[in-house]
Amino acid sequence: MFCSLEEAVSAFARGGFVVLADDRERENEGDLIVPAQSIDAGKINTMLKVARGMLHLATTRAHLERIGIELIKPRNADAVTPRFGLPFDARRGITTGISAADRATTILQSLDPTSGPDDFVIPGHVLPLAARSGGLRVRGGHTEGAVELARLAGMFPAAVMSEVMTEDGEMARGQDLFDFATRMGCPLVDVATVRQGSEPAGTQ
Repeated sequence: MFCSLEEAVSAFARGGFVVLADDRERENEGDLIVPAQSIDAGKINTMLKVARGMLHLATTRAHLERIGIELIKPRNADAVTPRFGLPFDARRGITTGISAADRATTILQSLDPTSGPDDFVIPGHVLPLAARSGGLRVRGGHTEGAVELARLAGMFPAAVMSEVMTEDGEMARGQDLFDFATRMGCPLVDVATVRQGSEPAGTQ
């Protein structure tokens, strides 16, 4: 059912979609992901229409710190809860911030190495997630997997992602994820495969 790591990395390197599934012992869910540096309004609109989950920017904590986006302090959460950052918008070049084009603009501006805290407004409409330090070695989540896949593809370590839901509003799992990836014409890979590819030689 799952593709090879090489297939997933190749799709990501081309700026294409990948469906990333986590462990069955964990959430056993899937996210539609795409490299952040290849994002545009069309891809965001597609994700909103077909994946149906929340749209996130998965990235590194260092990246969020550089652009002045603080993490939200967890409350009543456990160790595997995703690390959300404050939602933000670009300060310039957008309108209300919520359209697909505006969100794409905000994400791309956040990747610009010349951008800093003064270039963004809080609160906004781009919802960031910070990968844990140590990546997939410490947390086998979609956030860490998406960031690692971007790294393996030689791209900025960030991805745009949305949970995949079925037409009746339930979380897509198993065969539903496979069918979804088939309809999208994109690879389906699991976090375990990405983790193996990210480990140094001799540690697998």
